[in-house]
Amino acid sequence: MSRLLTSLLLAATLASSACAESTAINVVADGLGFPEGTILVNQTLYFVDYQASTVNRLDAAGHKVVAALPGCGANGLAAANGTLWVACYDGGVIENISLDGKRLGTIRQARSGERFNRPNDLIPNRRGDLYFTASGERPGEGKVFFLPKASDVAEEVASGLDNANGIALAPDDHTLYVGESGTDSILQYQTAGDGTLTHPRVFARLDALAPPSSKGRHTPDGVRIGPDGLMYVALYNGGGYWVLDRTGALLQVRDIPGEHHSNLAVATEPPDIYVTALSGSIGRIYRLASGGSRY
Repeated sequence: MSRLLTSLLLAATLASSACAESTAINVVADGLGFPEGTILVNQTLYFVDYQASTVNRLDAAGHKVVAALPGCGANGLAAANGTLWVACYDGGVIENISLDGKRLGTIRQARSGERFNRPNDLIPNRRGDLYFTASGERPGEGKVFFLPKASDVAEEVASGLDNANGIALAPDDHTLYVGESGTDSILQYQTAGDGTLTHPRVFARLDALAPPSSKGRHTPDGVRIGPDGLMYVALYNGGGYWVLDRTGALLQVRDIPGEHHSNLAVATEPPDIYVTALSGSIGRIYRLASGGSRY
């Protein structure tokens, strides 16, 4: 085969791949303020809008407000025990609501009496207990709390973090991951049956993993473990999301339109990914097929 023909075929293949990747990204929610907290409940997407402080649901007709929570600053969302849990970044509390928006209760403080300093994100384990982060206002003030099922008092289980952000559990519930946005790192802990955390270590330093062409900071925001057992990390400073393997190595990068990407949700059927994006004052949620450029 001639070099000219080979070059033409390669160019055509790349163009076709670029077109396929472009058309695979669809806007499923538009006109949002600051979308966050994307989760799937029975394959239905729920999310929060921090700017409007609302909990929303996406269906075939578009997105609908499930609950308005004035003063909450809804930032994180989790589903546990058939209800929704909302991290109120501004209000400093965790709100519990039904799937149709009825307010069920409020978690206001830790066992020590401490109020939560900027609750950020939450993750349930298989028993229905909750872990959640509180970012803190200054470096070293970030914390992780554990809320046992049916309890209204949280326990502090980790402290000293620099802007504790996204949070995820391994499929077996034995390992907890926390995005530390101040250091552009993912931290790892081992979980115990009573919710306590041990063996803290750095799972991944994102700036050190970045491809040579990727400049600037790579700040983790939302963190999810997909049905494939891989880690999906939304990059707040732009760049879409990354996929890391079980050792913390970079597997894939996926560029998404937008200046900031705060969270994502990974579906099982079909294998779609929902990613939040913010450009200026315009917030959107994109849906795209899983996969992307392999690093």
